[in-house]
Amino acid sequence: MGLLPNQAPLASFDDPLGLLVDCHRRIERFLGVLRDVAARGTRLDGEARAALAKALDYFRDAAPRHTEDEEHSLFPRLARVLDGGAELDRLRVEHEELEPAHARIDALGRDWLARGELAAEEHAEFAAFVAALAPRYAEHIAHEERVVFPLARERLDRFDLLAIGVEMRARRDR
Repeated sequence: MGLLPNQAPLASFDDPLGLLVDCHRRIERFLGVLRDVAARGTRLDGEARAALAKALDYFRDAAPRHTEDEEHSLFPRLARVLDGGAELDRLRVEHEELEPAHARIDALGRDWLARGELAAEEHAEFAAFVAALAPRYAEHIAHEERVVFPLARERLDRFDLLAIGVEMRARRDR
């Protein structure tokens, strides 16, 4: 059984909301990778090293683009058609609240990659941060997929959705 998730996106930039859902699945899978690597113990074997590096790179490089997609493309357009943006502000705050945990996971994970092993205390801290992220992401993602994305499909016109897709593609082409 491999540690790395292996699934191509199901949606395209022509369906930006579907692409955001695909991103959520990748977030969940890479959180699972971090959890599985931590469960293997304090030493990294070759497979765990590759999986950890890939997951850390994903959360450092790709996940922030997903946040930008929501905060800079989707949320502003949705705020224009909603009565108030408190709901969207709450989601922005949740994004910000996840950053310190990701920073600590990244720092510990990069040390782990460099040394090939973590001290028991560092390993426990890594595992605890990963475990704490999972339910927070689950709640956040479920809310976006049950409430925000359906609302966007209902209230945004095809030109807004097209523009969101164009902006998402541009972020990935930088």
